[in-house]
Amino acid sequence: MNITKDLTEVKSKVVFGLTRRQLIFFALAALVAVPTYFLTRNLLGNDVALILLIVTALPFFFFAMYEKNGQPPEKLLKNYIRVRFLTQQARPYRTQNRFAALERQAYFDEEVKQLVSNTEKTGAAQGRGLERRAGNPARNKVDRHTKKATGKGH
Repeated sequence: MNITKDLTEVKSKVVFGLTRRQLIFFALAALVAVPTYFLTRNLLGNDVALILLIVTALPFFFFAMYEKNGQPPEKLLKNYIRVRFLTQQARPYRTQNRFAALERQAYFDEEVKQLVSNTEKTGAAQGRGLERRAGNPARNKVDRHTKKATGKGH
């Protein structure tokens, strides 16, 4: 007796060890192939009619029995059509590299330091939109009430 480890692979059998899906497709194969055989037996001969019966029943057997990665053929076909024809073919690959973001931030910090040092060297009050904080001590002064309310000492 075989015991499967993955319970998702277990399918309930309805009749003769066949699933409901298999029974439906085998019935459809019989509904299409048997009348084809009886209608073509007298016109084409018995051998050709049997080959035609097999050819007309094969697609139904394929849809009843084939399964890849737990998906029946119609789902595979639907996914193939969606990926191949309905979606955009060129998919640009973009990452959000945190290391590159840190490098950009370090570059910008260095640029700001250079701008500030250029401002201090020239002695101007403003340089490229940056204010000098050293010249205005009132801006750096912390409000005593805010300091006590937040509970932060420094």
